[in-house]
Amino acid sequence: MKTAPAPLPQAMHRHRLLPPAAFTHVCAPLVDRRVGYVRPEGNVGDTLIELAMIQLFAEHGIRWRRVSAAEPRDLDGLDLLVFGGGGNMGTRYPGNHALRTQALATGLPVVILPQSFTSPEDRPFARVFVRERGSLALRPDGILAPDLALGLATCEPRRPDRDLGVYLRRDQERSGPKPFFARDPVRLFRDPSAYLAFAARHRRIVTDRLHFAVAGLHAGRDVTLVANDYHKNRSMHETWLADLGCRFAATAAEALGRRQTPVAPRTRWMVRAFF
Repeated sequence: MKTAPAPLPQAMHRHRLLPPAAFTHVCAPLVDRRVGYVRPEGNVGDTLIELAMIQLFAEHGIRWRRVSAAEPRDLDGLDLLVFGGGGNMGTRYPGNHALRTQALATGLPVVILPQSFTSPEDRPFARVFVRERGSLALRPDGILAPDLALGLATCEPRRPDRDLGVYLRRDQERSGPKPFFARDPVRLFRDPSAYLAFAARHRRIVTDRLHFAVAGLHAGRDVTLVANDYHKNRSMHETWLADLGCRFAATAAEALGRRQTPVAPRTRWMVRAFF
């Protein structure tokens, strides 16, 4: 069983991309309720969302515990369930769809924390928070709310010791060719604190991993988010990230081609050869 992510040291919390007030409409209805949290399947980016949820729930005084919707004993005394935020609504990710089926089968109200939709999922959730405008077309009764990771309180970042980092997906959401020199950051880390620290080592980041881009923004870096294979990244950029200083590119080649300073000769050769 996966454990909850370790909290960042309280004394070192210094920075947020969005203030806690941006999440009041998500958290306020949960106050004075006994909440069971159903953790989605996912990667270190989803764990970053969970870490932000833990912080925000603590700040709003929400009583909660992690539960398995398939274990009736876990549900004793609960008023409702919340399903964690992320980008897995719809049927594309069957494991998470099955977890939501289990949650609904308990008979408890189920609240979906801010999510993106990969396809419609018209099921009787009590409330559905949608983290970007593009997904509202797939869930018209959704309530727009930021991705919880934008409310994470982070530590003062270290000084960067690398220039450009290109980190691209190696899964079904990848869009377009991937140069051989680009790694998938979720394959490098499981701990969200290490993920944040690694992003902070770079002055500039080009990535199609949404939460690696968010990690770079938390560190104040020059970040370009590249499109994935559905609307999520473009819509997150248009809805929130552009106002936070993030750039957007349809492809990694476009992102690398717009650099303001000369590209090193070896990097120029790799860009020409692999895009």
